[in-house]
Amino acid sequence: MGIADLVISAEKVRKGPPCTVCEALKRIEPEDAEALIRLLSDPDVRYSELSDALAGEGLDLSAGTLSRHARGRCEARTKLRRA
Repeated sequence: MGIADLVISAEKVRKGPPCTVCEALKRIEPEDAEALIRLLSDPDVRYSELSDALAGEGLDLSAGTLSRHARGRCEARTKLRRA
């Protein structure tokens, strides 16, 4: 099987994969959601440290998931960081 044989639906490409960060942002209080977006946008905040801090607040979001969301690689498709 080669690249020419790959079939990807337009819906999957447009929406991106499901994202637990997107779901968490919908569930938490608006001011907390705004704060989380600010933290995800800050290049000085490490995803691993943010993940640990969020776990202390009851949000189980891995560093990889936070990174994917911040880079716009999920259904939100909003880039908060360049890399």
